[in-house]
Amino acid sequence: MTKWMTLGCAAAVVCGYVAVAHAQAVAAAAPTPTPVAGTATQGDRLVLADNESFLMPLDDMKNAHPSYPLNLLGLNLPPRTVCLRVGIDAKGAVTAVAKAPTSEFCPAGTEPEFLAASETAAKTWKFDPALRCVFRNVEDKKRAVASCTGGKGIPEAVTLVYRFRFEQIDGKPKVHVITAQRAS
Repeated sequence: MTKWMTLGCAAAVVCGYVAVAHAQAVAAAAPTPTPVAGTATQGDRLVLADNESFLMPLDDMKNAHPSYPLNLLGLNLPPRTVCLRVGIDAKGAVTAVAKAPTSEFCPAGTEPEFLAASETAAKTWKFDPALRCVFRNVEDKKRAVASCTGGKGIPEAVTLVYRFRFEQIDGKPKVHVITAQRAS
């Protein structure tokens, strides 16, 4: 089993629910696109042909989580969430990091130290790039579960949204990196 297959399956399970919910929200808010032959973009969204699939970028297991800002530890703050848009190029390098727009999952306003800690960590991250998998036909695509096996993998640049949850448990700082999803 290849690294892509193992990690791709795990990423599909972890990100699947968020991606489906996000896709449903986007579909409900936008008109249905006209089907196109081949790959195209719609705004900044990648539109796949029937014989194509997409694999999210795989983060390096050594990517560090942000550190809880030491100057805020004594304040015993309730949990805080910071959301970032992280641009990843076709080689897997982080090219841009910025605060994500406010949403139901990304609250507005938090201490700037949490945002700075999140940005500092994300700028150091590395990834295996996202891949657009192009297959000869739909049947080949169906056989390639969470991989590009039997097709051609084309690296793609993407922007993902990450949520960072800063909290203290029994007085000890804890930072969680919560699911990534494609930015709309």
